[in-house]
Amino acid sequence: MRAPLALSPDEATTLDACSHHARHPRQRRRAQAVLGHHRGQTLNQLAAFFAVRYATVHGWLTAWRDQGLAGLLEGKRAGRPPKLPPAAKKK
Repeated sequence: MRAPLALSPDEATTLDACSHHARHPRQRRRAQAVLGHHRGQTLNQLAAFFAVRYATVHGWLTAWRDQGLAGLLEGKRAGRPPKLPPAAKKK
């Protein structure tokens, strides 16, 4: 079990703003989870609340610890390539 994160007031303010105004919903959830852990919720409670696995929440907290806000950003995801012809891509 991890001890609650100790966030500075600036970090808490940044995460609070991110949890409300981030562009992607997944990034907002990650910021809310980090704030929840800072406020004393356990990883099991956060995993149940966000309906994800314990390891997922642990990964979010590790990403925050290692990379800060950049660790919570939404990265590239796999998907079907676009069907645009090369001529349309140039426009």
